[in-house]
Amino acid sequence: MTERFKKWNDRVSETTKDIKIKNWFPLLLYLCAYIITDLFMMYAIFRNPYISVDSYLRRMIFSNLFLLSSFIFMFGKKTSAILFAVSELLFIVYGFAQMCYSHANKTLFRISAIFSAKEGTGFAGSIMSEISTKVKIGFIALIILTAVVTFVTLKFSSSPEKGFARKFKYIVNGIILAASLTVVLLIPYFLSSGRMDNYGSFDKYNYINFLDATTLFKRNDLFTCLERDVVCTVKQQFTASDSVENINNYFEKKQPHQDNDMTGIFKDKNLIVVQMESLDYKGITAENCPNLTKFMEEGINFKNFYSSRFGNTFTFGTETAINTGLFAPSGAVLSTDYVENSFPYSLASMFKADGYSANEFHFNTPDYYNRGVMSKVYGYENYIKYEDYAQNKDQLFEVDDTVVTDNGLYNELTKNDKFLDYIVTFSAHLPYSIYDTVYLEAIKRHPELKTDDLYDKLSIYRAKASLTDDMAGELVERLEQDGLMENTVILFITDHFCADLADNDVSEALISNTPCFIYAKGIEPQTVEKVCNTSDILPTLINLFGMENCGEYIGSDIFDDSYDGYACFQNLSWITNDFYYSGGSIAKNYTDAVADDDFIEKMNEMVRERIDINNQILFNNYYKQ
Repeated sequence: MTERFKKWNDRVSETTKDIKIKNWFPLLLYLCAYIITDLFMMYAIFRNPYISVDSYLRRMIFSNLFLLSSFIFMFGKKTSAILFAVSELLFIVYGFAQMCYSHANKTLFRISAIFSAKEGTGFAGSIMSEISTKVKIGFIALIILTAVVTFVTLKFSSSPEKGFARKFKYIVNGIILAASLTVVLLIPYFLSSGRMDNYGSFDKYNYINFLDATTLFKRNDLFTCLERDVVCTVKQQFTASDSVENINNYFEKKQPHQDNDMTGIFKDKNLIVVQMESLDYKGITAENCPNLTKFMEEGINFKNFYSSRFGNTFTFGTETAINTGLFAPSGAVLSTDYVENSFPYSLASMFKADGYSANEFHFNTPDYYNRGVMSKVYGYENYIKYEDYAQNKDQLFEVDDTVVTDNGLYNELTKNDKFLDYIVTFSAHLPYSIYDTVYLEAIKRHPELKTDDLYDKLSIYRAKASLTDDMAGELVERLEQDGLMENTVILFITDHFCADLADNDVSEALISNTPCFIYAKGIEPQTVEKVCNTSDILPTLINLFGMENCGEYIGSDIFDDSYDGYACFQNLSWITNDFYYSGGSIAKNYTDAVADDDFIEKMNEMVRERIDINNQILFNNYYKQ
């Protein structure tokens, strides 16, 4: 018996003697480095007061990181070391970009936003100045850690070269891979967040469809965000073509538009849309914006308007929603992915069909968000860059009233008998610094708005907003002098809240309540209490100008009595005049009304369907059918 055991022991020893610790420690080093990086990203991004989390314990990072580490470890020593170094550096760059973006926009981005990254480079200095030295040192330390792990792996580790040791590596690593992959695939079925409705919890829905990067990050970790972003972006390309019938069914069951007392009140009048950059209710006061305050009080004020953000961009997303009635989809690049789409029911297309000219005005270059191309896609005849059309080439083009004070630009604004003009303002944009050129111009004009406090961003912001107000006042005054104001309607609408000054403890949905009002000479002032959103603006304008109201809009005419009014957001929260729903339950009551389970389920289903149909319309180029 002893002899038999000795022979068996000798055989096992002979078989396993080539299994060395140095064959395995690269797996441990990769895993540790990824975990350290991932945990540091939590620290770096959570230092942004806009991104908060309830508990660090609700994270599922290890299965994903084991999966990545095991996959890389399957290769030979040199190949795995190179793959680790490249993937780790890319992850560090991704995390750094997310941290900077979250400081400026109160949210995280999807990787498709890298195609629009150049639009944010002009504000990089302002954002970087707000990043703490400790965080910057931390990112440098991560790069050093990557170099050290790569060096140690190449210098001191070795790949098993003999039979059983090599097999053993693949067997054990295969088990780790399989276990990790199983956990990753099962994650959606373990997720829950409050009330379970008819399509599952938002966490599960968000994990599968990735609508909201910030919420996914708060529930999991940054690496999971990156992994889901890649998967969902690829998946989107394969599932876009199966949904035309769904869209047809959606519009067939949608309540037909009903004419009302506001139908056609602006028939054949000119329309100027002024999309006001970052100008939320904090920015408009009687002191710094007397003209806008006056026009809001004397016009049609949509008090409960919400500039819902969808997709990666704020400003261009709102611009798209106003012009097409459609929200930006998550995981796609509006400015490049839809250049072949048709929008026959866009704002410009509908007005041109009624005999109007249609032009877009902005100080920036045509390649900024690809606006020169996209304005044509949306139906505009020309994208008018200020510098190309202005008579005075020395003017400060970032100052909004340039479009009115320069005769070359103003003549383009008003040169046709019936015109639609779309003006995108800029003056109130960040940075909010006392050294900013636009701020210096503002206090030169309005010295009473000057602040000596380097950190008083609110005062700087309001001073810059005064330049947008100057433009509004000068525009109305010049139209009056030229006898055009009697026949012109101006829509003032804010693209998004000022993220740099947003309240830390208020949800994005609630602070998306931004100014939207219509000013026309002689109009009866009224305040519209109904909750509405950006996608409602186009069908509302079509009704006000007496055009045939197309039934193929996602939004609705705000004045239609059959439309109850609501706003929804990409984390599937929603707001009505009675309730604010978020996180699986009613978070706020605005009246004494009671929301029963059937009502909540109906609203949740409507919001989910609306987002899905919106995306399917864009993915399928539906209006070209």
